[in-house]
Amino acid sequence: MNLTDEIADLSGQIDQIFSGYEINLQELFTLLLQGKITEVMQMLFRDLAQLLQGEMKSFLKLIILLLCISIIAALLTNLTELFENRQIADIGFYFVYLFLILILIRVFGIVSDTAQVLISDMLDFMKLFMPVFFLAVGAATGVTTGLLYYQFILLLIYGVETALSAFLMPLIKVYIFLAFMNGLWTEDKLHMLLDLLKRIIGYLLKISFAVIAGISMLQSMITPVIDSIKMAGMQKTIALIPGIGNISDSVAEMVVGSAVLVKNSVGVLAVLLFVLLIAIPAVKIWILAMMLKLAAAIAGIVSDRRITSCMDQVGEGGLLVLRVLLTASGLFLITIAIAAITTNRGF
Repeated sequence: MNLTDEIADLSGQIDQIFSGYEINLQELFTLLLQGKITEVMQMLFRDLAQLLQGEMKSFLKLIILLLCISIIAALLTNLTELFENRQIADIGFYFVYLFLILILIRVFGIVSDTAQVLISDMLDFMKLFMPVFFLAVGAATGVTTGLLYYQFILLLIYGVETALSAFLMPLIKVYIFLAFMNGLWTEDKLHMLLDLLKRIIGYLLKISFAVIAGISMLQSMITPVIDSIKMAGMQKTIALIPGIGNISDSVAEMVVGSAVLVKNSVGVLAVLLFVLLIAIPAVKIWILAMMLKLAAAIAGIVSDRRITSCMDQVGEGGLLVLRVLLTASGLFLITIAIAAITTNRGF
């Protein structure tokens, strides 16, 4: 089975991941082979703006609701002096705060569900598309390079899946829970703990990105050279044959150049589809998080600090989820880019 047949077989499975999109892989691949990258990008990203407009309308209702709750909390706080028994005002405030928590749990549930679906789609996409890409890498550079890169990407997929589902996402949920708890006291008792959790997540993301990028760079410095030496030795041997040496050398260069072109086209197609896959969920999470922070900033003019701080910290939790997703996707993208660039064989 050749590479074209492999891409044709992927079409049905890719359509399941990109629900709502009409993607013709063979047409896109043909355009990339012709160097028409602009046309490919226009075909893939032309409907993004319309989809995002629909998301924005539903999110505007959310920010209005949060601002109304903040105003009610501000009224309860400012009317405290009218009550001889302060406990009545406190009970009213905690009732409003509990209602706010229920809404924020629902909002963060949207963020968490969006992230989980995106993580699942990213891993499915890599499992589907990477065998095709590394088949092209093996044809352009050699079997050793394609096999070792494929083993590395499988290990990376397993590592990302384990880290996100078993550690980082639960840690962000702990951060959100502590943010809710922090609003129960007038003092900001959990501020340092929340800051520590945020720093830990940030450091883990930076370390993982540096480690994966470093391993990819080290592997790219050795593995492609092995296949290049083998290929160069075979070409030199054939070139020594009288009569056909010069012709075979030219044919070999043409075949290798064509293989590199096909490999790079598959790599670009994988990168563009991967960016399309993460674009809408990532922007959706970013909009939700920024609207929470915007609502907190506006409500901070009149409302209680505990209300605004809770909204702001839940928005910060959404941004942490976004950082985790972008780092995970960046690990895949940098691995594909390094594999594509370092296996060009001088072309």
